[in-house]
Amino acid sequence: MVKALVFSDSHGSISSVEAAARAEKDFSLIIFAGDIQSDAEAIVKAYPRIPVAYVLGNNDWFVKGVPYDRRFTFGGKKFFLTHGHKYGVKSGLLQLSMKARETEADICVFGHTHVPLLEFQNGIYFINPGTAWRTYAVISISDSGKVNAEIKNIP
Repeated sequence: MVKALVFSDSHGSISSVEAAARAEKDFSLIIFAGDIQSDAEAIVKAYPRIPVAYVLGNNDWFVKGVPYDRRFTFGGKKFFLTHGHKYGVKSGLLQLSMKARETEADICVFGHTHVPLLEFQNGIYFINPGTAWRTYAVISISDSGKVNAEIKNIP
């Protein structure tokens, strides 16, 4: 089994991210869904043995060299990672769902709304961890490929 910690919208403060990372055990990936400012770099330095997958959000306009969307595989599942502002997520998941299907994602992680969401729609898991000031998500993928996702409060 593999486990990822998922955050979004930390807006320059990593203390809550660090608290969640201390509370969780055996995670092998950290995912940031944008509005990270310099937080991702700080987390990369704090956890040098843990890969960090991240994208930019609408408040990260000054960060260079990082994409707004990213695709990767983890635990045998295809991920589509985005902040969501380019897909109108404050108005619903239609545009994001179309993009996730286009990328053949099994799991779509996004942020922007500051509202946690776990939804399974048309064969795709949509996961918004909410704002890192209050909540985060944990995604576990079993050796057989079963996905389990949950939203947790920051300790």
